[in-house]
Amino acid sequence: MNNQTAYPHLEKKVLLITKHSPAFWRVTLDNPPINLMGPDMISGLQLLMDQIEADKELKVIVFDSANKEYFVSHFDVLRGAEVPMVSGKLGVQQWVDVSNRLHNSGVISIASVRGRVRGIGSEFILACDMRFASKQKAIFGHLEVGMGLMPGGGATEYLPLRAGYARALEIAVSSDDYTAETAELYGWINRAFDDVELDGFVNNLAARIAGFEMAALQATKATILQRSGGGPGPFEIMESTRKFFDLYQRPESQRRLEKLMDMGFQQDSDTELRLGHYLGTLAE
Repeated sequence: MNNQTAYPHLEKKVLLITKHSPAFWRVTLDNPPINLMGPDMISGLQLLMDQIEADKELKVIVFDSANKEYFVSHFDVLRGAEVPMVSGKLGVQQWVDVSNRLHNSGVISIASVRGRVRGIGSEFILACDMRFASKQKAIFGHLEVGMGLMPGGGATEYLPLRAGYARALEIAVSSDDYTAETAELYGWINRAFDDVELDGFVNNLAARIAGFEMAALQATKATILQRSGGGPGPFEIMESTRKFFDLYQRPESQRRLEKLMDMGFQQDSDTELRLGHYLGTLAE
């Protein structure tokens, strides 16, 4: 079984679902040119969560990207107002609804990362249960502080749990790019692999998990979540989301955004490829 589906009624077809078996799905993120996390992708992920929660056979889901340079580049700041502030089952902003439901789902979620994963992209993979990345092709970062903002979609909640206070603060306030090896060292991801080994490892792990009993998988995930503190609640992340948008409205943040746009921000450009470097030049 290897069926592929998408959500054609969305403005853009940004998710491709490959059902390797009833128990193992792969979701490929595809929002050219640089895989921005905007209203189309977030709406698609919310529909996906409805489908995941209704399915009685799904055990494991792998997320990857159709763009080998960008897993998820970052939030589409120019279309941020289009993301509903109240949406879905949890009564919170749409992205917060998606990420919190994914984190607490009975399904095991795995991010297989190639390319840049910054800002909300990092927050997306942090909401997944496991994260594996290519040593040669994965780049991680949080751009928000460099833009006069703060991480607002879960990083301030998840990163301290994964990396500890000092490293989480370094990641956030440096607004720099980090290699997969450093991300592994910091606990941001589970493991980094040579690029040629990544797909084989993730596929084998997902297929192995899919062969185990549903009841055992769900009980184990739920118990480990509980023993580890359960992760942030939706209203904790919502507080950070509001702070993000409050900071975004400031003239200082708008001036930084204008500078970045002039440099090629949100375009397939050297600025996006080396965003950590360019953020460090904004104050010059």
